[in-house]
Amino acid sequence: MSSDFIDKLPFYKKEMEKRYSQILAPFATHKPKEDSRVYTEEQRADENRSDFQRDRDRIIHSKAFRRLMYKTQVFVNHEGDHFRTRLTHTLEVAQFARGVCKSLALNEELAEAIALGHDLGHTPFGHAVERYLSEKLSESGEGEFFHNEQSVRIVDFIEKRCSEYNGLNLTYEVREGILKHNDRTDRSGIYKSLDCMNVCSTLEGQIVNIVDTIAYICHDLQDGINSGLVEHAMKENKDFAKIMDELREVICSFLDCSKEKVDFSKYSDTFFVRQLIHKLIIILTDNSVKNLKEYKVNDKNDVIKLAKNNIELIKFREPTNEIFNNIKKIVYKNIYKLHTIQAMDEKAKKVVSDLYNKFKEKPVLLPPNWYYMYTNIEENSALYDGAKNSTIRVICDYISTMTDRYALDEHERLFNPRIKI
Repeated sequence: MSSDFIDKLPFYKKEMEKRYSQILAPFATHKPKEDSRVYTEEQRADENRSDFQRDRDRIIHSKAFRRLMYKTQVFVNHEGDHFRTRLTHTLEVAQFARGVCKSLALNEELAEAIALGHDLGHTPFGHAVERYLSEKLSESGEGEFFHNEQSVRIVDFIEKRCSEYNGLNLTYEVREGILKHNDRTDRSGIYKSLDCMNVCSTLEGQIVNIVDTIAYICHDLQDGINSGLVEHAMKENKDFAKIMDELREVICSFLDCSKEKVDFSKYSDTFFVRQLIHKLIIILTDNSVKNLKEYKVNDKNDVIKLAKNNIELIKFREPTNEIFNNIKKIVYKNIYKLHTIQAMDEKAKKVVSDLYNKFKEKPVLLPPNWYYMYTNIEENSALYDGAKNSTIRVICDYISTMTDRYALDEHERLFNPRIKI
């Protein structure tokens, strides 16, 4: 019997996709739609990867993906080796997304590709710099800066896999999922070809959207505890301590555990965070099945129709939705407002502000390849479906691609006369 099976090997793309499709739900994304890639690619006879696997590989092999290792999640990279970075967060999101997809018989390969690419457009030092660049673009009438849109810009325009075109030439489904991995309010309206203002038309993309939020809310809380900042703030600020006590009660009630199990001190066992994530993921999966039944979803076309009406299927139901939103609100208003994090945000804005103004004043200081882009702006709107290219956009692109340490080194190089060029 095993010999008969071996005789069928190796499997190539057509057979692999056929076999994989047999285990997928009818409402899953079995394969990309026709003409999913902007540029036609010749199919190799010995191709042993699906289209979504190829997208995943292109993302992993990109420079933008490698840079995630040295980009801040919440705590700047040099503050400790054990805090999460954009790269570790990205891998965690991919893990969560694949798990939910497997439970719902959805396409794990698509979800993984979206998850691995979703944060490629993040700036150094986190959201403070994202907000700063958005302000600069808005002031000059050049639009706004959202990291999800910038992630699409990275894979569509800034990265380059061959000399024939810009970008990685990813499938529509992966690009749409990357764009829509957060709220619709975090989109400026570009990428109309991706139906930019509507809910993601694939359940795999919807999964990445919500597990991304679960990952960063729970893990940023855990990093805040492990850093000692939460414990210190609770000792020094009675209002903060009261709010964290409320958070403890919410978590204890949700997990049905004693208060001793939810300890916010620096050297405490934060295993409750793992339990919190597990329960949220399990409930999300169960709630999504109920949503599929409620909306009578039979196939992929039903998912697309609901998305056109901005109806998400991968989401919490009550009471979990209220509980999760409460946890999220407390983390946003308190953990991210901790003194040390705010201080680093201010330093980050100072570094980036200096760089932005210097490049704007004297663009010749840009590296040669970026200076070439600055002096050769392509105005053809048909070239690219994203933000209009401009000199200001080039500066923002360059800054956004920097890692934390590169931004600091570049600042030293330009502003410290003792540093050798």
